Amino acid sequence: MTPAELDGLRGALEGVRPDVPPPADHRPAAILVPLLWGDAGLEVGFITRAKHLASHPGQIAFPGGKLEAGETPERAAVREAFEEIGLEVPGGAILGRLAPRVSPAKYVATPVVAALPRPPRFAPDPGEVEEVFTVPLAELRRTAPTFEERHLDGRSYRLARYAWRERSIWGLTGTVLHDLLDRWPEGRA
Repeated sequence: MTPAELDGLRGALEGVRPDVPPPADHRPAAILVPLLWGDAGLEVGFITRAKHLASHPGQIAFPGGKLEAGETPERAAVREAFEEIGLEVPGGAILGRLAPRVSPAKYVATPVVAALPRPPRFAPDPGEVEEVFTVPLAELRRTAPTFEERHLDGRSYRLARYAWRERSIWGLTGTVLHDLLDRWPEGRA
């Protein structure tokens, strides 16, 4: 990733604001949107949640979780990425935030975008993560999402879905991915 491309993404993330005010009964959370570069170009990192989890078992997600007392979304996203997949994210790798997203699971998740070299290996925590995988950014850009409306607790959620190979990247994760691709259309792989 060139410095100009990084600056372009930083610029695209400046001034991002929530589209809707979060409900008061939702808990704050943060997720890391890892953009990983290597010999094959730029890739987006995802996890598959462990199948034994009570919440969203087996679903594709970004690393993340709830904020601890006094934590910023950036700190929480970095902490969760390290705890879940062993990914170390230096402060300089963080490029900015996407708009917070309200989830049907009663969280308000702030996506934190970071760009860093692809590590030689990940160390997924088997208590939380089934697997870690990456998808080339160029392939995601060529994939047209579909959208669906979900209604829960009197709220309407517009969720994006990306079909990539045998996988379905959808829900909050698909919507955050769509936000990234929509905000940064000129980003190259």
